[in-house]
Order: sequence, then C-alpha cells, then structure tokens
Amino acid sequence: MIRKIKTVLTFKVLIFVLVAMIVTSCSLPSRHAKAFNSKQELEAALIDSIADKTKKNTSQRKVSSSLATLIESKDPAISETHLQWIGRKEIDPMSFSHVVRSNAVIRTNWSQKWHQSEGSGTPLILLKKIQDSRFINGIGEILPVTAVVKSTEKNPKILLYDLLDPKNDQTKAPEIARDYTAPINYLTRRTKLIPKVLAIINANRYMNRIGLHRMNPYDPNKIPVILIHGFKANPRAWVNLINQLQADPKIRNRYQFWTFSYPTGIPLHYSAMRLRKELQTMQKKYNPEGKNPNLQKIVLVGHSMGGILSRLMISKSHEEIPSWIPKPINNSQSPYGTKNLATDMFLFKPQEYIGRVIFIATPHHGTKFATSTISKMINSIIQVPIEIQNSLLSGLRLNPDIPFDEAAILMKLKSIDNVSPNSYLIRSLQSEPISKTVPFHSIIGIGKFRGEGPLTNATDLVVSYQSAHLKGAKSELKVRAWHDLHKYNETITEVGNILKQHTN
Repeated sequence: MIRKIKTVLTFKVLIFVLVAMIVTSCSLPSRHAKAFNSKQELEAALIDSIADKTKKNTSQRKVSSSLATLIESKDPAISETHLQWIGRKEIDPMSFSHVVRSNAVIRTNWSQKWHQSEGSGTPLILLKKIQDSRFINGIGEILPVTAVVKSTEKNPKILLYDLLDPKNDQTKAPEIARDYTAPINYLTRRTKLIPKVLAIINANRYMNRIGLHRMNPYDPNKIPVILIHGFKANPRAWVNLINQLQADPKIRNRYQFWTFSYPTGIPLHYSAMRLRKELQTMQKKYNPEGKNPNLQKIVLVGHSMGGILSRLMISKSHEEIPSWIPKPINNSQSPYGTKNLATDMFLFKPQEYIGRVIFIATPHHGTKFATSTISKMINSIIQVPIEIQNSLLSGLRLNPDIPFDEAAILMKLKSIDNVSPNSYLIRSLQSEPISKTVPFHSIIGIGKFRGEGPLTNATDLVVSYQSAHLKGAKSELKVRAWHDLHKYNETITEVGNILKQHTN
C-alpha cells in the first residue's frame, strides 16, 4: 500500500514538473514562430488576431506569432506592408531576432510591484542576440514594445509602439497596454551573471566577464546611469531600483540604465581601472567627437564597495605609485607590462564626463567589518587573479637586488583588506581630492530600529554613519535600514529625486 502511494505521488510530481516545463517554455527566446507560407496567410493571421476577443491569451499568442514572423521574414516588402514602427528612429525593429509575450514571463518570486497597465494591444519583449557583445551581458538586449493590430479592408497592420520612446508616453498614447517589468524580470532570469560568492574566492574564472553593460538599445538622447554593486553582489542587486525608476516617465524619458559587473574579491584599484577603461571605451564608441551633452553628464550610483569605485572615478591620485609596490629597474624585461598596470591602477585623475555621483552606504573611512575574524578568514582564501599577480610581480622577480615580500603585497591587494580602516586605499582617499565640479550625494543606513538621538554610534551593521558621512555632499539622506538599503523604497525614491534634479 505504501509503495503504491509513493508510486502515485512520484507520478504526480513528475506530471507537475513536465507541466511546469511546458508552461515556462513559452518564454524561451529560442521558440521561433512558424513562418507563414504566403502574404495571404499572414493577413489571415492578423485578421484572426483582431477577431478573437473571447480568449485574450490566444489572441496575444497570434499577435506575437505574427510579429515574430514579420521580423524573421526574408521579404522586406511583407514587413513594410504589415508593420508600422512607432518609435525612435535610431532603432530598427527588424534588427531584433526574437519576440516574447510579456504575460508569458514567469512572475513567481517577484516581490516588487509589477508595473503594467491595461489598454489596447499586446505588450511584448523584443530580444536581440548581438554577435558583437560589447556592452551586452547575457542573452542580448531587450526592448519593451506594444503591438496593436489595426483593422483595415486591405493589408491589416501591426502598429508597434516603442515603450521607451518619450513620444509614446502615457500622456501621449494613453490607450495602449504597457508592461515595463516583464522585460527586466525576463533579462534578470536568463542572464548568467558573475556568481556572488564563488567570484570572491576564485576570481580567475570571471575576469573576462568584467564589464559595463546595458539592457536596452543605446539611446543618444538619454543620460547613462551607471549602477555599481558592492561586495558579494552582482548587477541583480539593482533589479528593484531599475524596475521602480524606469516606471517613472520623467526618469524613463531622460535616462538609460547601465551596470558594471566585477568579481568583488579582486583589488579595488584594479576594478576601478577596469571601470575607468570601460567608460573611456563607451565614450569612444558612442561619443567619438565629444559633442553629445548627455554623455558628458553620466551619473554614477555606487552601493558600498561600488561607492568606493565611484569615488575613484572623480578623484585625483597621489603623484607616485604606493611605496609598498617596488619598481623594477628594467620593465622592458617583463612580458606583462608591470609598470603600465601599476600606473593604470594607482595613478588616475577625475573623469571629465562624470556629471554626478550618488553614494549609498559607502565606507569612505573604511569598515571595521573588514578586520573581523570572519573577514580575515575569507581574505586568507581569496586568490588574487593570475594576470594581476603576473603583471605586478613578474618584473620584480627579474631583479634579485630589489627586496620585497610577495605574500604581503598580495594580501594588501585583496578587496576586503582594501576597505579596512588602516588600508592604503582608505588612508589615501582622505588625501585624494574629489573633483570640485562634480556634485555628490550620500544615502546612509543608520539601523532599521534606530530611534532619535546622536548618530555617533549609528551603523547599518557593516558601515557606520561616521564612515559613510562625507563632507561636501549636496544632500545626505539617513535611512532607517540595514546595509541592503539600496533595495529600500525610501532609497530608490531619493535616487529618483536626485536624477530629476540632475536634468533641471
């Protein structure tokens, strides 16, 4: 009897898993629509989409299938006849390769508000898998659109609305349905990001995935907001913030969100160098003549360790490489360019295209958490990437007359040691001037249950108020929250207010 019950339960579980797989597969980008054999078949499908009002989901599937076929069509005459693009001229809908229905995106484990509105048409996600993956992370770039089938006597059309085009804002096109959350959720679920924990200990595996990435097609008319995560995190940390802010038309119409991804165990000066080079490459690619004012107003938003990286983008370094890094007599003997890497890491100046910085829970004066027993244990097993070790140390080994403690240097390079109150990085920050032309703001956690009173001992359990406080800030918001305050509505609202101020 017990064996029969187990067999039945096992069978039911198997059926449940199979059904779940079938249901969730509807959002897979590899599900190509079946091509129509003729123009007449396509017209018939569009007419069916208009006529089928009884089953909304079925109608949406037909619209999605029709649009996918248009995009994949080899005959431009068919596409021009049946597709009308209502969006930004810089974007070609025919350059996308996949169509996903927004209502097919899985909504489980999504705790934040789902930003959507009812109306005519079918909210969809256009997906482009780009061969040149520069600035693209994961499955590709996405674009939220709404497809509305227009009924005419001849040649019914799909009106395709670009939901990120200010001209299609709710006030100007209030009748169409919208879904701004589905694309974010879809991309988040399907993008393979740098793992939060493994990348701390073994960064070697993920060095080639360091980079600056965008979600949507680049828009020259919008200001980039660069989101930089902190320790033991990856770009997924910003999902709540992007979801909430992109739903605000005043922000959506003026800004485009980018993220910087890096394994958080590596030296912070190295991460900062890579971010600096990524930003410079971004300028060369999208603003080669330096005439786009939007790319001269870039906003950096850094949480915790990411705030330190942001600060290094607007600071001027000391004139000399740190004394604890000996200089080899003849760098030309080193195949790794020791001098160049050390120079790039430790000698820098403010990047002139940064227009504003927002620090969230940033340990400007270090954190005592870095000196705790558990942090020391983690620090001891962190591996400094081979390419950094080789670049900085190989030249030194060529000259036996230069004494140096290799183990001590490697320990100083690790990110946890970098944010210790007595580290070279934290001490040097106190004397490295921040650019006077770049306004900055602070958002500081003071503890979730903290009452009124002096902030001398206030802390978010990782960073104290005194460490996060930075003299000269244009504004400072104190949030009753722990160290993950970048996920709190109060913090996100403040970031939104600062962004609106930035465009005034």
